[in-house]
Amino acid sequence: MKTKQFLNVFLGLALFSMPLSADEVETEERIPVGDRAVVRAEQVKMYEDRLVQMEEADEEESQDEEANAKKIVKKDFLQATYVTTHEGAFHFPIAVSFLGDTVELEDGSIWKVCSNDAYKTLNWLTSDMIIIVPNDSIFSSHDYKLVNLNTGAKVKVNLYLGPIYNGAYTHWIVAIDYLFREIYLEDGSIWKMSSFDQSIVNTWLPNDTVIIGINDGFFSGTNPNILINVNMNNYSIGTCLY
Repeated sequence: MKTKQFLNVFLGLALFSMPLSADEVETEERIPVGDRAVVRAEQVKMYEDRLVQMEEADEEESQDEEANAKKIVKKDFLQATYVTTHEGAFHFPIAVSFLGDTVELEDGSIWKVCSNDAYKTLNWLTSDMIIIVPNDSIFSSHDYKLVNLNTGAKVKVNLYLGPIYNGAYTHWIVAIDYLFREIYLEDGSIWKMSSFDQSIVNTWLPNDTVIIGINDGFFSGTNPNILINVNMNNYSIGTCLY
């Protein structure tokens, strides 16, 4: 009898202590990723077209605009390397898997970490500040990076599950002005997206869920942020106007 009770307790503890795998995460209350996504080749072409347009743009004019924009943005934000026009770009982790291969952020979104970078997340704390930036290479199998501003660690990631539906930290689109590329979010903020991303914005719809990140690449002065569209599984660079 005692042996049977011991086995029951042991098995219960063993199950309780097992690390949560990606397959075991509850998906019912979270926004699915890429339920309207275009094929990968088409998405890569959109990003390539954007890069070509940026390279062909007037470099001198863009540098002047970036210098002026950075002066304005940096008055309001303390980060010297990364600037943002919306405080929603600053995230924090609420859970890291036992192996460090998944990270859950405060909005409920779950990110799959590159196996080579997983060890970097094992010391992350809920008090750490995390930002999301695009991955440098459009040909990489990972679209984004999570940057821990406290530890300096950068890990390549893909969005695995979207934020919690109607969650406290979840943002979504309430209206879109396609002509002027203006995105209106549920918190009242109005975003002006880059002219380079017209084709991307044209695929977005009201009620799409978005995650706010930071643009650390081309034209980051005039377009310091990114909006990641969870439903389309793509992103556009831009700035929050109000």
